[in-house]
Order: sequence, then structure tokens, then C-alpha cells
Amino acid sequence: MVDLPRPPSLERETRQLLRQYHLLPRKGLGQSFLIAAKVRELILETARVSPDDLVVEIGPGTGVLTEVLADRASRLVAIERDPGFHRLLVERLGDRRGLVLIQADALAFDYATVLGTMLRRDQRARLVSNLPYSIATPLILRLIRLKQCFSDLLVMVQREVAQRLVAAPGTKGYSALTVRCRYDADASVVRWVSRAAFYPRPAVDSALVRLDLLPKPRVPARRPDLLFRIVRAAFGQRRKTLRNALLNSGLFPDAPVLEQALLKEGIDPKRRGETLDLREFAGLADRLDGSEVVDASAEDEDAYLFQLA
Repeated sequence: MVDLPRPPSLERETRQLLRQYHLLPRKGLGQSFLIAAKVRELILETARVSPDDLVVEIGPGTGVLTEVLADRASRLVAIERDPGFHRLLVERLGDRRGLVLIQADALAFDYATVLGTMLRRDQRARLVSNLPYSIATPLILRLIRLKQCFSDLLVMVQREVAQRLVAAPGTKGYSALTVRCRYDADASVVRWVSRAAFYPRPAVDSALVRLDLLPKPRVPARRPDLLFRIVRAAFGQRRKTLRNALLNSGLFPDAPVLEQALLKEGIDPKRRGETLDLREFAGLADRLDGSEVVDASAEDEDAYLFQLA
């Protein structure tokens, strides 16, 4: 029996690529690279990418996940901000069929325009990514709004972010991020992942999270902008009662009108904001919509969206 040479480990391969291209992981960009083969297999098994899928990957880094996704998808769009890693990807994988390598900032990228030229009329893309830690939360908040582009997001994020995405009202992790994501998506933790699965090893553990985008918002809201301004105000001062947190936000200068709206919605003004679920927040927003005391000026969603992070 002939002993076949063992394939190089992902960690060894990653270190070799970093040396070859004279690259150093940048902490400011949240660059930690997957080096655990079993975790990569878990991602592929969970994603179940088919030959008909158009897949988007953000922060491909050295291409450890990119190369196996490209083998399975019809087309793969990989978006890398760092020019050094983009060059690495072009030289390593640039000749792969169906692979589109783009150097861009994922937070500013025009997904609707670019993907719109690639998707069939009845098709939506799928996102599979080990997200850079530094942008994971604001990026998720942006992507869940793009239901015309994406059907689901399978992302590796920090453990704390995952806990916030799936938290229940009244629990420690429940936050404005939880409520905002629940409005547009079903979130579930696939697996908790040790920090040892990455190089350089981050200071926190991670989690593989799946977000299935809903075809329409989970609850109706006449003014989503007002809904999420109320959510932000309610979570902005967690130690205060809902009544006081909303009054201190400057949105509702007239206490009696706010108290009346709360009571008509069956919400005790002495409750804290983190005990309300999405439906209660939406009901309160609709109740206050049109009130003279509400700041009725329209606010672009991007103006407050990232503050929820």
C-alpha cells in the first residue's frame, strides 16, 4: 500500500499565502481567516449551494471558502475590499468559470444594480460569507433590506452578534438589532464556532447564523422609519422605563399623549423597552403616527439604520 501525501492544512496554506503575497491581517478590517476544514464543510453542508445558484461572498480573504463555493455555484460574486487580498484572489482563482472578483467596500457596494444584471427574473442571490468582524452588524442591517436581491444569508459572525440576532424579549441579548432583523428575516444559529477555527485567532468565539429573508415585513407598519426610531429610543436608555426613554428621546415632548398611546396599546408605561416585542413596537408606532407631538419629518433609513448597530 502506497502512502499518499496528505494535503496541506488550511492553516498552513493560509500562512503560506500570506507570506507569498507579503500580506498581514489587518485588525482594523476584522480580518481573521478560516483555517478549520470541518467548519468549512459545515458551511458548505448548511448552504447546500446548487449549480443554479448565484452566490455572493463578502470578505473572501485568501479564498479558502471561495474556491469551494465556485465549484458548486453557477456564478459566484466575491467582494474584497483589501487590494492586496484582491490581487491574491485574482492570481489564484481568477480563471475559475463563473467567478466574478470585485474590489469594493461591501458597505457601499450597489448590490441591486450589479446583481440585477446577473439574476433571472424569478431568481434571487444567496449570500455565504465569513463576515469581517468590523462590519458584520451594519452589513447585516443593510443586506436584510435587499429582499429583491437575496433569499437568504448564511454568515459567520461574532458570538455576541449571533446572540443578539436570536434573543427573546427581556433577555440580556435582546436589542434594537434583534427587533430590526426580526422585521425582515428569520434568524437561527446553526452552530457555535470556537475562535481556534480562525487565524489570527480572534478574541471572541463565533457562530454560523442563517437569516431567511421574508417576502414581506413580519408585521405591517405604516411608517417603518418611525417604528425604528421608537425602537432606537427605547433601547437607547435601557435602565429607564419605556415612558421616560421615549420622552427623553425628544420624539414625544407631550407626556399625556404618549401615555395615552401606550395605554391604548395595552402597554404599561413603566415597562422597559427591552421587554416589548416587534408587534408591540409596531402597534405603538402606528398609534403615534399622525400625532401632532411626533416629529413627522421623514428620515432616510440609512440615517438611523447604522445607529442600531
